[in-house]
Amino acid sequence: MRTRRHAVALAIVATIAVVGLGGCDALKERMLLKRGNELYTAQRYEEAVQQYQKMLQIDPNNWDGNYLTAVCYLALYHPGSEHPKDKEYAEKGIAAFEKTLTLQPPSQEAHDKTEKYYLSFLDSTGDKDKAIAYLEKQLGSRPNDLGLILQIATLYQKKGDFTKALEYFEKRASMDPKNKEAWYTLGVNCWARSYHGGATVSQQEREEVVEKGIEALNKSLAIDPNYFEALSYINLLYREKAKAMAAVGKNDEAAQCYTKADEYQKRAIEARKAKPAAPPQAG
Repeated sequence: MRTRRHAVALAIVATIAVVGLGGCDALKERMLLKRGNELYTAQRYEEAVQQYQKMLQIDPNNWDGNYLTAVCYLALYHPGSEHPKDKEYAEKGIAAFEKTLTLQPPSQEAHDKTEKYYLSFLDSTGDKDKAIAYLEKQLGSRPNDLGLILQIATLYQKKGDFTKALEYFEKRASMDPKNKEAWYTLGVNCWARSYHGGATVSQQEREEVVEKGIEALNKSLAIDPNYFEALSYINLLYREKAKAMAAVGKNDEAAQCYTKADEYQKRAIEARKAKPAAPPQAG
């Protein structure tokens, strides 16, 4: 009996010791956080990181410690720099953001802010592949998020992968068919592929992408017949189609396309004239 009481007493003492240790750790973390924040406010980011790292030695999953470490490295990094120090900041900062995004955030707003900074950091370093991979993974759980789809499309566009960019621009427009801007954006990117692609675009691809663009802009104009921007770009797309037809000796079709382009150009000019003038800016 006595032995059993002794064992229980030892267990209680051990529990108190653990609780006390946990309390001490929490107090130490708060002190380190306070000191780190003071250094961060003073823009002494490397010193601030040291304080946050001490927090993470106590609790590697501390959300504040991981997030603030990441933000410090983001502040230290010089976009476009090849200096070894900046490469180190980028590597450590991106890793810290990725760790933070695996943790339970204090709020949805905090999560969204972390995600925004993470993607901005990847954009600054030029790591579009990692940004695309992250967003496509998010799309798996948020398949109807049109803003997310547009982000992915834009990243593929910046990367120069026009096939994937158009795939996502078209996906966005198809999911939001009454959005004239979505169809317009698809049309503009089709024009850009033909116009800026030059010799890298085959005859077949040019004809296909121009037709896709014209179709998209017609859908935009079906929603708003006086949409100036869509009228302007469908004019440009018909000029691209005319050049494509002329390139394979289809001169009559090319002439018809130029006539169509002129018609849309005139409509665009009329729509611009009819458009209400913007109110004057306050001085």
